[in-house]
Amino acid sequence: MARDAYHPGLGRYLLKNVLIVFLGLLTNQIIQTVGAATLTRIVSNPATYGEINVLLQILGLMGIFLSLGLNSALTYVIATKRSGSDNAYWLTLWMSVAFGTLLALLLSVFAGVLAGLYHLPMLAPAILMMSWVLVFNSVTNVVMAVLAGKKLFRIQSLALMMPVLSATAGMIIAVALASSSLHVLWWAAIGQALGTLLGLLAVALVAQRHLPARARTDWTMLAPLLRYGVPMWSGNIAKSFQQPFLVIFMGLVSLSAAGFLSNSLKIGGFLNSITWAFNIVVLPWLSEVQSRRDLIRHRATMAFRYNNYLMYPITALVILERQIIAVTVFGPRFAHTGTYLLPIALAIGFSSVSRLGGTLLAGIGQPRGNFWPMAVAGAVTLVGVPVMLSWGGPQTAAYPYLIGWVAATATTIVFAIKDGLNLDYIDGFGRPAIPLAIMLAAYFAAGLTKIPILVTLVGSLTLLALSTWVVEQRHLPHFKRPSKPLRSEGYSS
Repeated sequence: MARDAYHPGLGRYLLKNVLIVFLGLLTNQIIQTVGAATLTRIVSNPATYGEINVLLQILGLMGIFLSLGLNSALTYVIATKRSGSDNAYWLTLWMSVAFGTLLALLLSVFAGVLAGLYHLPMLAPAILMMSWVLVFNSVTNVVMAVLAGKKLFRIQSLALMMPVLSATAGMIIAVALASSSLHVLWWAAIGQALGTLLGLLAVALVAQRHLPARARTDWTMLAPLLRYGVPMWSGNIAKSFQQPFLVIFMGLVSLSAAGFLSNSLKIGGFLNSITWAFNIVVLPWLSEVQSRRDLIRHRATMAFRYNNYLMYPITALVILERQIIAVTVFGPRFAHTGTYLLPIALAIGFSSVSRLGGTLLAGIGQPRGNFWPMAVAGAVTLVGVPVMLSWGGPQTAAYPYLIGWVAATATTIVFAIKDGLNLDYIDGFGRPAIPLAIMLAAYFAAGLTKIPILVTLVGSLTLLALSTWVVEQRHLPHFKRPSKPLRSEGYSS
């Protein structure tokens, strides 16, 4: 692959596989958003809806601690074709299940304390039931890591949808059929847990023939796996805890506001899915050329450019049409969702730089670049959200989340320069801004002439597509003389 690194087919390979994965992630986000919209119709009381979201976010907050980063290390080992990949799989599986069980027990121990914080006694048994999801997900995540490492993106895309569909459907069915004798939280927990288990069984069935055969476990390989994985794991914690933390803390002030914020995060999830799809594809894709500086520059810049062609305009449209989106998806009672969508969409737009940059750095064996920017963003959210809630109220609480990701973007660029991810910033970030400017000019010009919004959107997106095609056609790759191999400071076999 390295010999043909500048071949035009490389871009098609990247986009094709990103599209495959994105369709799976997009379907997941649609399932979750439709599920949330359905719940707003079934559970008409915003406070009760907020209670269900707090339960889900508590589970989500614990879920980010799964794996110790071993899943990322497993993907890296398989993608770079290092020896002992079968052994790495079994080590990852045993450790992940053990750690998932430990987290489930820990969550169960503190279930009563959490219920007391919200003055909601039924939250405790619901948390006990939901803790099983952590064990089921720990197995599912290992299977996903194998599929990613082997670049089986079609199968992975299918496997990504199964647990989300079954868990969401299970929760909705359980809540819809809930009897008045038990609190709705109990039914939501039962449905989510059973649905997740069914999703795990479906994933195992689909991926079975691609999983390694049983082998004797060599535990000496665990240390290098952890050396690579722990910075990835720590960065993921700093990144992923922020959204559950926002909703959980908001719920302490107002359960209705927690529901509005949770809805805005679900809309923002569509933006997240774009970069998430790139992350899944580029880790093994960049790992295979990690010893070549010129190929790293070419592939990493291409990843950012294509990601930004999508992120820039979609983020802009979500911000511009946030109120219409909120009312259309969640109904008039939840129109206040649009208020929170502005900082959330901006934050996710900035976060794409750190999330994709961290994955690219991990692909060249520098996982620390995935940790420190996330730590910066997480620290600002951790400190800023309680301060803003006490000073400015619920509507200001999401702005520290935005500020944190702006700071993380600057930190990512520092690590990219320092650790050898030598990007062409004009190509990766400046070029996608041209179609964005053309689209916005058309959008605002149409607004001045009172053209209907549907016509405005269609016309603006048509100009966006045409200008993107023209800009990309004029792009000529810069051929460079091969340079010395890049030293990897991450995983070592």
